[in-house]
Amino acid sequence: MTMKPFLPFLTVALFFLSACGLEKPPASLKFPDTKGDATSTAASVAPAATAGVPSDPKLAAGKTVYDANCAACHDAGMMGAPKPGDAAAWAPRIAQGADVMVKNSIAGFTGKVGTMPAKGGNASLTDEEIKNAVAFMADKSKGATATAETPATAPTPAAAPAVADGKTLYEANCAACHASGMMGAPKPGDKAAWTPRIAQGVAVLVSHATDGFKGKAGMMPAKGGKATLTSAEISSIVTYMTDKSK
Repeated sequence: MTMKPFLPFLTVALFFLSACGLEKPPASLKFPDTKGDATSTAASVAPAATAGVPSDPKLAAGKTVYDANCAACHDAGMMGAPKPGDAAAWAPRIAQGADVMVKNSIAGFTGKVGTMPAKGGNASLTDEEIKNAVAFMADKSKGATATAETPATAPTPAAAPAVADGKTLYEANCAACHASGMMGAPKPGDKAAWTPRIAQGVAVLVSHATDGFKGKAGMMPAKGGKATLTSAEISSIVTYMTDKSK
């Protein structure tokens, strides 16, 4: 068999391989197993599960609602709001049943140790969203232990700030609601909101702030939910806010 007819074909083949950037043909071509590679690739790019998100879809939805609308008060225990995970605080609430907790959260509720404004002050929340948020908090609090939330030895209370320093008291106890206008709380410096209030007199404002008050535009829980505040401290805070808003 002569090689001459084959040489032109070989020359052309080498030319095309060179044009494709192959200076030297590989010794052998190995094709990966399609099924195995697909599985490996999928595993390498599969997103990891989000940490802290419940596997139950309703509880996951409840966490989303909680983080966006409830955490500001419940994480800090503001206005007596029970912290998720505090078994001692949640046990008597859970004992009432989910229906009662959801009803109180939707309609609002004032108890011995705190106040729950209707829908947490966010009227745009649906009943289903409230139900999911309550389910998330209750579920997070069932397995917790009271000892984990309550120290064996009560810490020594910090010295109360000077009564005369209304600004310091305001920032520590009232700014969370008043600075953002939460639940209709008038913002210090908003003259339009404060003028009709100031017109009632400081004594009336102090009384409303101390005992709690519900008006047309919002509500004020007793002592802003901070039962430890004294009458003198409430008066100092009111004076600070009114002076800033004249």
